[in-house]
Amino acid sequence: MPLISPPTGKHVLPTRKEDLSSLEQAVTGGLDPDKLSDLAEVLFAFNNYRVGPMKGFYVVVEIEPAKKWCVGQLCADRSKPLKLFDKKLYKTSKGAQRAAERLRVSNA
Repeated sequence: MPLISPPTGKHVLPTRKEDLSSLEQAVTGGLDPDKLSDLAEVLFAFNNYRVGPMKGFYVVVEIEPAKKWCVGQLCADRSKPLKLFDKKLYKTSKGAQRAAERLRVSNA
């Protein structure tokens, strides 16, 4: 997994060189980058000080209010703390929750 140098003042947690998808940019684009960085540091600790996707940590993300949902995976990464599986969208939150649970069980 290729890494880039940590941002200025951030010496502990490296960042993957992977670009955000358009959906990930839309979901996280308006969020405070410093708070996302703080979240990544917490996830880095929970992930045994490893960068990348966290095994078993799946979430449901509402893409369009009350219309579309997708499954995401938390990542210990400053530039991409949430990896969205945007190839499969769901019409209900329950459908996305079932998919997230299946992923968690199958990757346990």
